[in-house]
Amino acid sequence: MAATAGGAVVNAEAQDAPAAARPRFGASRVAVTIALGLLAAWFLFDGVSNLLALPQQLRALGLADRTPWPVLAASVLAPPVIFALGLVVGRRQTLTRFTLVLIVALATIATTRLSLVAAASAIVTG
Repeated sequence: MAATAGGAVVNAEAQDAPAAARPRFGASRVAVTIALGLLAAWFLFDGVSNLLALPQQLRALGLADRTPWPVLAASVLAPPVIFALGLVVGRRQTLTRFTLVLIVALATIATTRLSLVAAASAIVTG
């Protein structure tokens, strides 16, 4: 550990690390974020479309009192929140690890979505 002029303690290994080993926010990270963000946006679109269409369908079937509002709200909120958490967790990782963290976030979004679909169907049929 070494102290700087401002009094902050800095790890000596971090000072000696080559610039190539430190994560950077470059064009490749932006491309990965956009590509995987579009997949997360598809889940968000799915949640919004269900929020708009499912209550109308249930009303037409006479089941308006069984509309699963909490599940529909969660299906809209979960994709951006989980993807944002993936961005926060992976922000200081190398590009490969950053990509893997976002892929895990997408897998989490997908499994959450399937669980919410199951919960909604249980509420409606229940």
